[in-house]
Amino acid sequence: MSKFTHYVQSLVVFGEERQQEIRWLFDSLDNSLAIAERNADFQRSSSAASSLKHAKNLLNFLNRCFSDLPDKQLVNHLDDFFSMVDKALDQSIQMPLVEDLEEIRALINELQKGWETLLMPSTTVPEEHGQTNLMSIA
Repeated sequence: MSKFTHYVQSLVVFGEERQQEIRWLFDSLDNSLAIAERNADFQRSSSAASSLKHAKNLLNFLNRCFSDLPDKQLVNHLDDFFSMVDKALDQSIQMPLVEDLEEIRALINELQKGWETLLMPSTTVPEEHGQTNLMSIA
């Protein structure tokens, strides 16, 4: 079995229910950050901080969801990413700036796009020795 086939089969642990949970976390995180951004724009620091604390909790749940991906190197990179975003959220709780929150939202949205791309159904595996092989995940 090729490494790619093994990798795709190991993603089966992220069944539809789990994928829905992760999508909900992404959507909720984006919503919390949007609310914090809006509050920061209107100089409501305490309300922004409250939304950012909620976003931090959602971020930690999302990080835990990714901790059992089959690629440990990817998990390590994601841990670094989540740690960086967590620190940025801590700074934003102290002083919420719209520009910083926009950047955090953009990073989270890019991560979500990457996650969705990773889950896209694949019907072929990469070429091995000049041949393309069809694959069934079922």
